[in-house]
Amino acid sequence: LEDDDQRAFEARLPRNTVAFAVSQVAISERDPAVQIDVLRFNPDNQSVVVGFAVKDITATEGQDYFSPGSYSINFAPGQRSARVLIPLVQDSVVEGDEAFTVELATKNNDLGGDVYQRIVVMIRDDDTPVR
Repeated sequence: LEDDDQRAFEARLPRNTVAFAVSQVAISERDPAVQIDVLRFNPDNQSVVVGFAVKDITATEGQDYFSPGSYSINFAPGQRSARVLIPLVQDSVVEGDEAFTVELATKNNDLGGDVYQRIVVMIRDDDTPVR
């Protein structure tokens, strides 16, 4: 079955529009990595490569998460989804929740509020203070 709302939403987007599935995600610090789903709307029979950047907010690369192996997402012809994995640092430091963003490097700047070109990743601290 096909969703009429989804079909109408996708019909207004340009071919090969790439966006995150959600605008934010929260993950526990003890998890090995954050998995970020990326969608490709109206795919054609061309392969598409989209770059992205990771930017610290309160989390720090190398201390709270590791750089991903690549800063690009590759879609095969007709492929509709992909996943970015960003490994997390396993530590025992009580530091509170921390965040970073992942931003797509696309030319689709005015797609509306339901097409997410940036995602905020919240790392929930799971360490407890020693008493």
